[in-house]
Amino acid sequence: MTPEQLRASILQQAMEGKLVKQDPNDEPASILLEKITKEKARLIKEKKIKRTKKLPEITDDEKPFAIPSSWEWVRLGQLFDITSSKRVHKNEWTHAGIPFYRAREIVSLSKNELFKDPIFISEQTYEDKIKDSGIPALNDILVTGVGTLGVTYVVKDNHRFYFKDGNIIWLKNYFGMNTDFIEKVFMSPLLKNTLRKKRGTTVGTFTIVKANNTVIPFPPLAEQKRIVARLDQLMPLVDEYAEAYDKLKKLDDGFNDKLKQSLLQYAMEGKLVKQDFNDISAINNLENARKELTTAMNNKKMRKEKYSYADTPSTYPKNWRAARLIELCKKKNGSIRRGPFGSAITKSMFVKKGTDTFKIYEQGNAINHTVQYGTYYMPNSEFSRLKSFEVHAGDIIISCAGTIGKTYILPDNMEKGIINQALMKLEIDESIIDKHFFLLAFKNVTKQLQENAKGSAIKNLASLKYLKNKVTFPLPPLAEQKRIVAKINQLMATIH
Repeated sequence: MTPEQLRASILQQAMEGKLVKQDPNDEPASILLEKITKEKARLIKEKKIKRTKKLPEITDDEKPFAIPSSWEWVRLGQLFDITSSKRVHKNEWTHAGIPFYRAREIVSLSKNELFKDPIFISEQTYEDKIKDSGIPALNDILVTGVGTLGVTYVVKDNHRFYFKDGNIIWLKNYFGMNTDFIEKVFMSPLLKNTLRKKRGTTVGTFTIVKANNTVIPFPPLAEQKRIVARLDQLMPLVDEYAEAYDKLKKLDDGFNDKLKQSLLQYAMEGKLVKQDFNDISAINNLENARKELTTAMNNKKMRKEKYSYADTPSTYPKNWRAARLIELCKKKNGSIRRGPFGSAITKSMFVKKGTDTFKIYEQGNAINHTVQYGTYYMPNSEFSRLKSFEVHAGDIIISCAGTIGKTYILPDNMEKGIINQALMKLEIDESIIDKHFFLLAFKNVTKQLQENAKGSAIKNLASLKYLKNKVTFPLPPLAEQKRIVAKINQLMATIH
C-alpha cells in the first residue's frame, strides 16, 4: 500500500465513524444542528448575515456510505455562511502594502511555504473593499476554488490580508465549527471525489453554490475532537512510513534500472544467449552489406560518401562484428534522414485534418510510442516539396531534441506523413539486422549520444556525420539477434 493509499484509507475510516469509538454520552449531532439553525435565525434577524436560499433536503443518493446513528449528513451551507471577497482587478495590484492571496498563496499557506512573487494591494484599496465584504475572522476557513481544489487555510491570527474573489471560497465560521475536523473532511477521499466531479469538458471549480450544497458527514462535537486527536497521532506515523517507502522505492527503482542496463549490456556483448555456430555468420552478412553499399553508390542509388569501418572489439564473440549505421540501413538515398529545417514547416502552413492532408510526425510520437499523438497537418499541395521526409510503416523514428534517443517503429495503421525537424527516420535493412534488436542496440548507445549532444539550452542529437562515423553497433548473426530479443523481452517482463 502506498503512503497516499494508507492516508486515504485512514481518512475514509474517520469519515465513516470507524476510527474512534462512539460514546453514548455524546450530545448527538442533531442537537448541535438545531442550535446552529436557531443561531443562524438570530443572526439573520439582527442583519449580521444575509438570508440565503433554502438548501434542498439530502437524498439517499447523496449519501455514499453509512454513518453512526449519532451522526448526521449535512450540507456545508448549514454549518457556515459561505461567500467570497469583493472583486479586486489586476490593475489594483501593487508591489507593497496589504498581502493579496490567490489560490496559489492559499496552497503555500497550507504547507507553510514561502510565496513565489507575492502581490499586494494598497491600504486604500483594502479599506474600500472590506467596507462591503468585511475581513476573515479567526477560525474562518478559506478554500481554494480553482487549480488544486479544496485546499484549506484556517485563519489563526490577526494579520491583515485580502484574497481573490472566485478563486477562494470563504467559510464564515459564525457557529463555532471545529475547523480541525472540517480540514480533515476536505482532505478525505469523500471531498476529493466530490471536487473532481465536473460537467462535460469544463475545468473543475469549487464555487459558492457548490460549497453550499456539498454534503459531508457530521459527528457529535465531542467525537469530532476525538477523531482529530486520533488523526493527529496517526498522520505523523504515515509520514514516517512515506519516508521509508520512498527510500525503499528509490532503491528498488535504482536496482531495477541497473539490472535492466546490465541485461542490455550483457546482450550487446554476446553474454546473454549462447552462440550457435550453425548460424550464418555476421561476418558474411556485413561483407555483403558493404558490397551492396558500394554498388548502390556506384549506381547512383545513393550519394557517394566516405565512412570509416568500425573496429570489432576483441571481447565480441567470434562470429560477431561491429557495424556503422549506414551499413545497417537500406542501401538507397533517404534511408537515414533528419527532419527538415525549421523554416520548411511553420505553423502558418498547418490545416485541420481532412481527406486531402498529411500528418506531421513529432517527437511526441517517438516518446509516447503512438501515432495518435499530435494534431498538425499540412495540405497535400505541400507534399511534393517535403516528400523526401516521408515516413512509412516499419520506419524507425528517433527523437533528436531535448529528450534524445527515444525510438518507435511506425505501425501499419499510421497516416501518410512526414517527420518534423526534431525527428530522424531510419529504414533498417532487415537482411542484416532485426529491427527490434536494432532498437536494443540503439538504446545501449543513447548515453553516448546524449553526452555528445549539441546545444546549451535544448540539447540536439549529434550530426549525421557523427552518427555514421563515430557510433558503433554490435552485429551478431541474424538468428542470434532474434534469440537475444526474445530473451530480453522475457527477462524485462519480470522486472517491474
